[in-house]
Amino acid sequence: MRGLGSAVVAILAGVACVAAPPAAFAGDEGAHPGLRIIKVRPGPPPMTVATAAPGILDYDGIPTVEHTTTANVAGLMYYCNHHNLVVDTTVRALGRRLAGRADVKNAPDYAWGGQGMLRVSPQRLFDLSSLAHDRRAAVCARAALAEAGRPASAGR
Repeated sequence: MRGLGSAVVAILAGVACVAAPPAAFAGDEGAHPGLRIIKVRPGPPPMTVATAAPGILDYDGIPTVEHTTTANVAGLMYYCNHHNLVVDTTVRALGRRLAGRADVKNAPDYAWGGQGMLRVSPQRLFDLSSLAHDRRAAVCARAALAEAGRPASAGR
């Protein structure tokens, strides 16, 4: 593990996310059965409500979900369910359905979403924990709606 530089470790639903050099970008089996380690490139720190760039927050103070990926939405659905931001089973069902896809469970955005990090641009994440509870719940609903309206082949 030496020489990896700064490392971010996130364990969620059997997924570990570790920041590594750009050359290392593969899923490996962890020491525990079912644990997957996803190595991702380090990037800029996630934006928050206080540091959001212009255009990131909509008119109502909620970050835009137009740049989310299917993997990010799958992770967000886990986050939303785990943090009791939703009361129905739609989010849980959507998250489980998406997480069952091989292209999703091996994607770094899945791990980031599970930590409450919303993909707001191809290079930037937004930390949902910086939002009030009701706004985090609104992001969950908007992300689920955006994914439900996306064509099945447009997984991004």
